[in-house]
Amino acid sequence: SLAAANVRAAGTGANASRKSARNIIFMVADGMCAASLALTRHYQSVTGGAPNRWLSLYAAANGLPPAVRSAVETSSFSSIVTDSSAASSCWGTGKRIKNGALNVDPETGRPLVTLFEKAKRAGMLTGLVTTATVTHATPAGFVAHSPQRNAEKKIAREYLDARVDVLLGGGTQFFDDALRAAYTAAGYEVFEKLATPRPVPEVGSPESKTKNPHSPVLGLFSEGHMPFSIDSTYAPKPDRPVPTLAAMSKFALERLHAASTAAGKGFIVQIEAARVDHAAHSNDAAALVHDLNAFDDALGTALAFCAAHPDTLLVVTTDHGCGGMNLNGAGTGYSRSAHELSRLARCKRSFGAMRKEARKLTGSAFGDYLREVTGLTISSGDLKRFAVALDATRAYSPDVMKSARAAGGASLGRLFGSYTALGWTGGQHTGDLAELAALGPGAERFTPFLRNDQIHNLLLKAVDIG
Repeated sequence: SLAAANVRAAGTGANASRKSARNIIFMVADGMCAASLALTRHYQSVTGGAPNRWLSLYAAANGLPPAVRSAVETSSFSSIVTDSSAASSCWGTGKRIKNGALNVDPETGRPLVTLFEKAKRAGMLTGLVTTATVTHATPAGFVAHSPQRNAEKKIAREYLDARVDVLLGGGTQFFDDALRAAYTAAGYEVFEKLATPRPVPEVGSPESKTKNPHSPVLGLFSEGHMPFSIDSTYAPKPDRPVPTLAAMSKFALERLHAASTAAGKGFIVQIEAARVDHAAHSNDAAALVHDLNAFDDALGTALAFCAAHPDTLLVVTTDHGCGGMNLNGAGTGYSRSAHELSRLARCKRSFGAMRKEARKLTGSAFGDYLREVTGLTISSGDLKRFAVALDATRAYSPDVMKSARAAGGASLGRLFGSYTALGWTGGQHTGDLAELAALGPGAERFTPFLRNDQIHNLLLKAVDIG
């Protein structure tokens, strides 16, 4: 529409009037379809939540100019449908590579120079924040080189060699005692609780004269991936609670800002909501929405930083779609759509947590458990189907429902969808165009349609790296 065009023109003009960026915050809601973003907005609306920050970017909210919006083609070198390693490596190098690989040339197998390598050569600081293992495909795509994305022990060592300044996420299993000692010997603060490390002192303060403001950090908060947000919120609390994505983001931004200011340079940080993708693979709508809400909270943290530091380019996007979820109309004239969706707010467990807790429950006890953790009264005819589907559920699997189908049952996601008006096309990545918002100096270079391999050079140009 004309109004939308005017908003876009205003946003482009406001962003174009700025000078080069000093910092880049690159935020990734891994595996998010455009429909997932729309669903999260609807969910926030029907549950009385705050307006969606991502979509508010297009309306000049938060005291900032409107963001530039792009649709991004997400294919890899080897497939129309990409995986996370190829997608992130595409941002990391500006070249499409094969699915399953990290920053290696698809034809020669030689390592390609990454975004963080180029940033380091320019004197910038770098950071990775994720709810997956910190060595997982998306964060690794900005740094590591490997023909196999699953070589996470090797990637953990490569981060040290690359001197990534801030590393926050899961994955203690990939950092043995010897490697942690190597990080410590290299000057890193290594910790497992976010409150443990002292903040970098302000430049010029008395304390700054006795501390190294360049001190890098390695924070590992779980053995594998960090828990789904829904489980962190509602499930029985573990002995060591994990930080939220927003808390990790705030810590990383404060740390990188103070250290880069002392160094006289800026920083680049990738912040990933990894478990959005994992929830979509499992067709787990409640887990997906809670993790997208957590991502939106982290976006609020980033926006606050940008408001205070307008020399920062903020990019918010996804690497690919997953699961093909959408909200279906329900009731006469679709009048019950909001009511059906509102039922999702009663759910207090991910599918994986349900499977673990309900392992030995049968009959009415199983029905009582489902009512307790989902708020739904499952019909007696559906209980057996739910039990078969729940037993077949496997966390983060591209074919989560194979054994359920073999047993004559429907997928757990589809069964819950019959109570919440949510539908799925499968458990795999999808070929959606990716949503992208860019705000701040350099945002004007993002055109309405992009290939994913164009983003690398746009980021470099924003911070004047050739």
